[in-house]
Amino acid sequence: MPSYAVKKLDDSPPKKYIVSMFFKKIKRYSALLSGNFEEIFKDKEIPPLPEVVSKLLEAINDPEIHLEDIASIIATDAGLSTQILRVANSALYSFPGEIKSIRKAISLLGVKRIEQIAISYAVKEAIKDPKRSGFDFNIFWSVSLYRAILSKEFSQKLSLGDPDEAFTGALLQDIALPVLLKDWFDVYEPVYKEWLSSDIPLHVIENKKLSWNHAQAGAWLAKRWKLPDLLVCCVGFHIESLSNIEELNLLNTPITTVILSSLFPVGSRKDNIEDIIREAAKFGLSVKDLEAISLLSYEILNGLANSFGIKKVAVKPFSSCLKE
Repeated sequence: MPSYAVKKLDDSPPKKYIVSMFFKKIKRYSALLSGNFEEIFKDKEIPPLPEVVSKLLEAINDPEIHLEDIASIIATDAGLSTQILRVANSALYSFPGEIKSIRKAISLLGVKRIEQIAISYAVKEAIKDPKRSGFDFNIFWSVSLYRAILSKEFSQKLSLGDPDEAFTGALLQDIALPVLLKDWFDVYEPVYKEWLSSDIPLHVIENKKLSWNHAQAGAWLAKRWKLPDLLVCCVGFHIESLSNIEELNLLNTPITTVILSSLFPVGSRKDNIEDIIREAAKFGLSVKDLEAISLLSYEILNGLANSFGIKKVAVKPFSSCLKE
């Protein structure tokens, strides 16, 4: 059994190395039927991100940009401004007193956190309900947000990378699924039908029928959206084993916490609780630790759900899953 001892943060591999290893890995994975995603989906529309977020991400990457410029860009979009203030005032950060201005939110949160909130908002706006039988969009976002919070809590507890990147990486891990169901269903329908009628993991069915999976498709989408390389890797690797992540020297990154979050039972399907217990134990986390992290995440989820347009939280705390 491999040792998942946590390294110091300054031992983390550089992000260029991470993305280089990711694309080497994904190339080995994908014996794609038509060669690549560009060919497979050449006639398909890519859901566009809101223009204001694209401008914001470009501005954030400009070393000469000022906070006032960032605030001005955000202020042009009421939806993004509202989202940033809602999240800033949520239990996710628990600042004392109400934050009422974007300028103050940027000052308190920092540009990096603002970037992560903006990306979360952008993807939430870009992805639409596919309205397919058997797929509940509210459950999809409930599960995604719950796993995002879990990933952030794991990151903080284990000192694995940046907690906000861990949050966003986990939130986006399944972004390809609604797109595959809505816009690319002619390609994806056989996979979806088998998944609904079996307990076989989705990516196993995808690899068998298509020679690619939703994690790879999601990474391709994230790359097309020009999201940060580390988030591309989080999406693409979330179905990987932690043993493989360790072999790639990526264990001390948010990729690890995204994978842990993906193993958490949520009650929507027959989940293997033993998977998360076994993997968490390698980091020194007990079942009681998992219950505590789950309970805290569940409480934050209920406080944050409205900010993400979730009408009803549709997941169960870990302790409830243990009793079933």
